[in-house]
Amino acid sequence: MAATGSPVARDIAMKVRERISWSGFDKAKLDRAVAKFVGRIDVVKLHFLEACVGCGVCAPACPYYYVDERNAPMIKAEKARYIYRKKLTFAGRILGWLVNAKLPKSEKDLDEIVEAVYRCTNCGHCYLTCPFGIDSGSVIQELLKIVATDMGRVPSLIDFFAELERSGAFYEVPSLMEAWKAALTKAEEAIGKKLPYDKAGAEILLLPMLTDALFYPGAIAGAIKILEAAKLDYTVPSKPLGFRTPVAAVAGRPEAAKEALKRLVDSIEKLGVKTVVLLDGGFPYFWLRWKAPTVLGRKLDFKVLHIVELVDELISKGKLEFETADDEVTWHDPCQLVRRGGVVEEPYRVMAKVSRRFRPLPHHGVNSLCCGGGGGIGCMSMEMIKQFSSLVGLKPEDLISGEKEKEFIEKTEKAWAVALKRKIDHIRESKAKPRSNSLPGLHALNCWRCKDLRSRNRYYAYCRIPWKVCAGCWNQMTVHDPYTVF
Repeated sequence: MAATGSPVARDIAMKVRERISWSGFDKAKLDRAVAKFVGRIDVVKLHFLEACVGCGVCAPACPYYYVDERNAPMIKAEKARYIYRKKLTFAGRILGWLVNAKLPKSEKDLDEIVEAVYRCTNCGHCYLTCPFGIDSGSVIQELLKIVATDMGRVPSLIDFFAELERSGAFYEVPSLMEAWKAALTKAEEAIGKKLPYDKAGAEILLLPMLTDALFYPGAIAGAIKILEAAKLDYTVPSKPLGFRTPVAAVAGRPEAAKEALKRLVDSIEKLGVKTVVLLDGGFPYFWLRWKAPTVLGRKLDFKVLHIVELVDELISKGKLEFETADDEVTWHDPCQLVRRGGVVEEPYRVMAKVSRRFRPLPHHGVNSLCCGGGGGIGCMSMEMIKQFSSLVGLKPEDLISGEKEKEFIEKTEKAWAVALKRKIDHIRESKAKPRSNSLPGLHALNCWRCKDLRSRNRYYAYCRIPWKVCAGCWNQMTVHDPYTVF
């Protein structure tokens, strides 16, 4: 479904283009980026930077280690330590390269930093395996990515998302608002009545992000059916309170992330609700529940839950009943939900109630294998760029700064396919059966895997990232979407 050209989308694309540069090396920009890098080192990051002994225990935990051994977490994080040693250690200032202390000095050095940043999903698996408790993902995504972004090396589409959210301009893009309205209309049709919009003082705020409406409209309807079945006092925002807050964090723009997060929290607190329920099991959950108090410097006035936590609570209290099926299903733990968010047991209690033939993966819970699509990598595909640019009325070239960025995206897409295979093979071992889902409004999109235009019925390969694959490819991949059980 192609949209007519949106002036707002064009303006944002131009702004993004002005601050992105995938070629060259600007020393003045580097100095500013390094200063920002140094300014974000706190006592916890200092431990991460100082305590690594290079033992390599973390390496097999990273999905991109299987693409190239140079993608081992300690090797990628070492590029941040080069900068840290040069700027903040006595030995590094005096002895320089003799103690592995150095700053990027060329375009090639910068290319290596960008490669490291976008071969990390920040899944937290390396953190879990490290005997010294070093979170290499945090070092790469919260320190090293700042250097890459401030030097202009950020994927245009991800930066477009970040600016779209920071400015609130997504409200002015007609096609995005149409998708939001269509998702809510679908939910109203599912329950046969109008939704309780913007109800002040409600017990629960169901908080879909705009991306939920774009990629998972059925999940919104399913969640509302649960709230109705449990006879809960809830409300739904009439307009999206965020695009996918705070997507700027994925783009390496912490200031913009804080701005968007504050706006979201203020909007929630204005409604006076007691509990916020999220559908998104990715970084929005981790940020809103755990990072927001630290970033904003205050305690939030509401509780944050993921939908699966709420369902588990309702089942345990006898407020939600349903027939147990015999489907052979499994559950993939989203990394940000389980390792970063701490939601470990709840999904398994729910899934065991949902199906008598629930099959946990061999590696599950905190030991779940990462799919390789986090950290913005899931958006880095030419197909995604083509589809989203069409949706907002732009041309694909408007969301690609040049040939070098295009080559990097294509290279990343190939790396992701290799990283993803480990997860797909792992799920195939469970012998769970695929389940389908209909995607009204997105039926014109091609299968991302074989590129063929298929029927309206689409299949999700993961509960968070919008991979749309046809039935034939789905059966080859054998990946289950946990949302469909509801």
